[in-house]
Amino acid sequence: MSEALQVVVGCVLALGAWLLPRRVAKARTDSIPALLLDVLPVLLAGSFVLTATGRPIFTGILLISLGAGFALADRTKREVLREPVVFSEMSELRHVFTHPQLYLPFAGPALVMGGAAATVALCIALLSFEPALWEPDPLLLLVYGGLIAAGIWLISREPTLGAVAAALHELGATGEPFKDAATLGPFAMVLTYGVIARAERAARRARHAPQPAPAIGRARRQPAVPLILVQCESFFDARRLSPMIPQELLSGFDACCGIGGTFGRLQVPGWGANTMRAEFAVLTGIPESELGYDRFNPYHAFARVPIASLVWHLRSQGYRTVCLHPFDRSFFRRDLTLPALGFETFLGIETLGGSRRPPYYSDPELADHVLRVLDAEGPRVFIFAITMGNHGPWREAGPPINPELRRNFDAIGLPRGGELLRYLDGLRQSDEMLQILLTGLQRSQREGVLAFYGDHLPSLPHAFRHFGFEEVGSDYVVWRGGAADTRQLDLPAHRLPRVVIDALRATGAIEAQATAALVSAH
Repeated sequence: MSEALQVVVGCVLALGAWLLPRRVAKARTDSIPALLLDVLPVLLAGSFVLTATGRPIFTGILLISLGAGFALADRTKREVLREPVVFSEMSELRHVFTHPQLYLPFAGPALVMGGAAATVALCIALLSFEPALWEPDPLLLLVYGGLIAAGIWLISREPTLGAVAAALHELGATGEPFKDAATLGPFAMVLTYGVIARAERAARRARHAPQPAPAIGRARRQPAVPLILVQCESFFDARRLSPMIPQELLSGFDACCGIGGTFGRLQVPGWGANTMRAEFAVLTGIPESELGYDRFNPYHAFARVPIASLVWHLRSQGYRTVCLHPFDRSFFRRDLTLPALGFETFLGIETLGGSRRPPYYSDPELADHVLRVLDAEGPRVFIFAITMGNHGPWREAGPPINPELRRNFDAIGLPRGGELLRYLDGLRQSDEMLQILLTGLQRSQREGVLAFYGDHLPSLPHAFRHFGFEEVGSDYVVWRGGAADTRQLDLPAHRLPRVVIDALRATGAIEAQATAALVSAH
């Protein structure tokens, strides 16, 4: 093969690496600056690999493989989660390798693994058989790599960061990722969002500094009332889907709503996934509008430093703060963010036990552990439990389905009905968790507060399309021991901590003046 043909083939492959993601995004960019920004990652990566190897076809194969991988991830996320890939996905990239069961089933394991294996084999072959156009110079590669790294470092810090962010604002990004990926290009959108988010982050954080240190002596004069807050994986009232869903499926939820509870629909900032968005909103009371582009994943960087939150507020009132999550503590970098949000203790899979693969630690098991922690920590404690038991994907194969549910719900004939049945069985166990916690608080005769909410709807697009279900909200309930009245109140996720605080205030456990300060902050 001639050198000219090598170059042509390499350039065509590199062009494909740029065009494949643009095809998925339906990009129709007419702005020259946006086009240049969109092609920049391909040019930088390609020139670096070419400098290192001197092999154009090898470089092109590597680039188009990466471009195809990006396009596959983008298409899958659009279909499954109703959102394109954004800049904060980089913090989750490692989880594809550490927890592949949470990602690969949606994209197709055979396609992903087969494509990766084929790429590796082809690259090894090309390194062996494609002649290099020049002898790679290690010194040149070191200098070039150093220049790229220095440029990235310079852009990521002030004053250059602010100047670059101001220039990127001129591209006209709207903050709507579907639209911006189409008008700017997918790579340009990712870079624009990432740079602007970094430039705005410090100022946005400064508006949400945490409360002062605990005032233990003052707080202990108040009644000791526990607070249990449960973020339940993919929980919502599935009976809204269809009359086919058994009405008794959520008997515990119904009971909790009917005895001194505030309940309703919860508008959550994500569909099918992105748990950390609802989690951050509920723990801090900060609306998405105040996060800028960090709203896509507040745990990516925004919440790595102390942020004003419900947790810090309760600590200032003398509460012990404990989080339980029967999974990898580093997932979503909760090991860094939850302490920054105020939790003194964070118990993960290392302490609670459970599995990193399905079936996960069940919700009823977690409820039992929550009650044990409550007994150990005393009544003046805030326990935040993040469930894992009903995490998708929901496969037909697995542990036996509850026989009564199988009798009462006929999934035959429904598109991927087995997946829906598996989800409903998990939902039944989530409801059992709620019943266990409610019974535990009632039997102890504590004036406790129990809050329970779904982080997002389950990613069951086939079932939702079949039933014509277009809603996006989950459900919640806040129960207070001793309360006689019930009320229905639909609200966004960032308003839920106000309802929780109001319930605690009604018990006399926290001071009204301090409560007013937290509520008015957001």
